[in-house]
Amino acid sequence: MSSIAVPCPHCKKKLKLRDKSLLGKKAKCPNCKQAFVLKLPAMTPDTGEHSVPVESSQKPPASAPQIQQNTPPATETPRQEQEEKIQIELAQPATPVVGTSAKWVPDEPATPPPAVSEPAPSGFPQIDTSAPPVVDTSPAPNIDTGAADSAFPNIAVEATENAGVARMRELRRKNAKRRNVTIASIAVVLLLIGIGGYFVWDQVEETIASKPVKLAPVTTTKPAVALSQPATPAPKVAASPTNGTPIRLLYVPAGTRILIHLRPAELWAPGSQGEEFRACLGPVGIWAEQIIKEICLTGPAQIQELTFCLILGSPGAPPEYAAVIRTAEPFKRSELIAQLDGQRLDDYSFPVYSGEKYSSMIVDDHTYAIGPPGNLRAAEMAEAREYQSSTSPGIESVLKQTDRDRHLTIVFDPDEVRRQQDVLLPEKAHPFINEFLDWIGEDVETVAWSMHLGSDDFYSEWTFRNSTMIRPGKLAINLKEQLDALPEEMLESVQKMNPGTVGSRKVIGRFPAMLKAFSMANQEQSGERYAQLVSNLPERAAPNLALASLLTWDESTRTDFSVKAKPRPTGPQLPDKVVDRLKMKLEVDFKRMPLEEVLAYIADETKTKIILDGAGLKLVGYTQNMRQTMNLGTVSALETLQAIFNTKDQEQMCLIIDETAKTATVTSKPFAQQNNLKMYEFPPAK
Repeated sequence: MSSIAVPCPHCKKKLKLRDKSLLGKKAKCPNCKQAFVLKLPAMTPDTGEHSVPVESSQKPPASAPQIQQNTPPATETPRQEQEEKIQIELAQPATPVVGTSAKWVPDEPATPPPAVSEPAPSGFPQIDTSAPPVVDTSPAPNIDTGAADSAFPNIAVEATENAGVARMRELRRKNAKRRNVTIASIAVVLLLIGIGGYFVWDQVEETIASKPVKLAPVTTTKPAVALSQPATPAPKVAASPTNGTPIRLLYVPAGTRILIHLRPAELWAPGSQGEEFRACLGPVGIWAEQIIKEICLTGPAQIQELTFCLILGSPGAPPEYAAVIRTAEPFKRSELIAQLDGQRLDDYSFPVYSGEKYSSMIVDDHTYAIGPPGNLRAAEMAEAREYQSSTSPGIESVLKQTDRDRHLTIVFDPDEVRRQQDVLLPEKAHPFINEFLDWIGEDVETVAWSMHLGSDDFYSEWTFRNSTMIRPGKLAINLKEQLDALPEEMLESVQKMNPGTVGSRKVIGRFPAMLKAFSMANQEQSGERYAQLVSNLPERAAPNLALASLLTWDESTRTDFSVKAKPRPTGPQLPDKVVDRLKMKLEVDFKRMPLEEVLAYIADETKTKIILDGAGLKLVGYTQNMRQTMNLGTVSALETLQAIFNTKDQEQMCLIIDETAKTATVTSKPFAQQNNLKMYEFPPAK
């Protein structure tokens, strides 16, 4: 069923209705905010199509808006008009319509390439985010006849330009600038939310000095490499490295609002990625280990799987906690019972204990649970032995998307965290938490974040349960846009910081570029009542992001962001010739990185415009998404390109340097020969 176009009599914007049942009702135009009565346009006798009424140029008074009412053709009788209204049907699309328009970059720029800025000194990278991919985010027309704040249904405006969308994005960027440090330190925030503790930061610098972390190369925005062909479809969402069953709320009392699921034995294994990740968290990792020992009655190295639940009561009441511990090796019941608090309850055939400090229950030789004190809580734990305990609909829904084999999973209700922040976190952390929750927005009911540290990669997955006021696909796009805006905003904040040590300055200075790599790696997807952001990065990304987040947040507590950033002294001038810029050194450690992102990284490090000739590569069957894996250490950009071209099944690639246009083009040898292009001759490989 086709939609109906109804013009606003005040601003002339075209409003699109999907449901004729709204005709005759009063509505408010979302563009000019004026109210008017929705009327069906008249039918033209010749074509039978709906005509758009033409209004007088005279502006109606604001107090009494004049609405042009269309009259039906003379041939229609009132009875015929009534019958037409009776036969009206709803016309909702089977699936939400989401814009996915792509940006196309021509073969040759119409204007000369922009001037290259100087490299930022003191480890502060310059990130070019001036030309992000264009995404059509205009929502599908939506009509809400329910209980909106106003008495009028919401109607989408079918605009002919993107001015409104651009204005909203600009407002969103301005509002986000004040909280960019908060949002970028997400991992630390979630740890604080989940455990609700308080710690000091004086050990962080000692951690850096004792265990330095090798900074991995990071990529910058994709537009650093110009594509000479229409953009290809977005890459597929990274596949999950695990295939475990969803997390279940067994053996715990009802009312969980914050959940943390860990695999401590793997995270605390000597020489593992988890060990380095924890070291980069500094005092946070040390404190977490102490908390696990205190609550679980054993060390994390002995725990195969740990589910930690926070049960929130009325505002101001201290939260209760429960933990389900699954050990790596069978435990001796006698030794465990000796550590448990309280007396055994006679109502159950299996061990259930109620004490003054906590309740507990032994499930089997590998599993036991600890919960709030009291016989009532102990009974709830026993009842949850076979059936999951009750929780909020949001957490129940999001848990179905989790995977218990991942190293870390955190689930929470944002509204509950905001409501109970007084008892969850110290007062100085409240602005931090509120800004993070504001960034999530009112369109999100429940949040889940999980990560997995592989031997070669770092997997991250965000899951957001959408409210009923927004489609999951639209929510995914909105959150991805907010994430994409963070690196540039972070750069502005970082430039106002003055870290006290060289190590901190270097790590914090690289943080915006790390965020750019993280945002580029994230791909959005959606399902029924949830939206996801999924990324897969090299394993180096996990410790780097952890350390940079921690140090940046710590430094932000001592930074006055209202003060304008001081101009920093300029460094040495960049070489004028492209070939000389490509001789600049960079760190090369690529693990299955797409060719396009590799060239973007090279382009950013050398401040060179690199063109990826997709049409030329297609002649030899190459694509811009060919995965590159190499660890060359510190080498020049030319040596990196030479190594790429010498890789098996990539020998047909070549480099064209145009000193006049100040560009370097990666294409194929056949294309260069056909067009009489001079290929750059690399020196003999060392």
